[in-house]
Amino acid sequence: MTWDENKTQSIAILDKYKDETSQEAYDRLLYVIGTQAIENIFPNERDIKDMIRVEKGEITTDELVEEYKREWGIV
Repeated sequence: MTWDENKTQSIAILDKYKDETSQEAYDRLLYVIGTQAIENIFPNERDIKDMIRVEKGEITTDELVEEYKREWGIV
């Protein structure tokens, strides 16, 4: 995929979950997708769902890192 296609795909995923966030949170996440795209990093669906969880206060970034570490068998 091209850079534009990857970025568009990430935005389309975020749009699927737009109703689960406030407009301010959506705008912040859109900004994050844009800044990550500059570095050729394109969040997938899981990444975006996790970002929404953090935005909603369901989990902290530290807790999310621990979740991933447990999943990967690092902890």
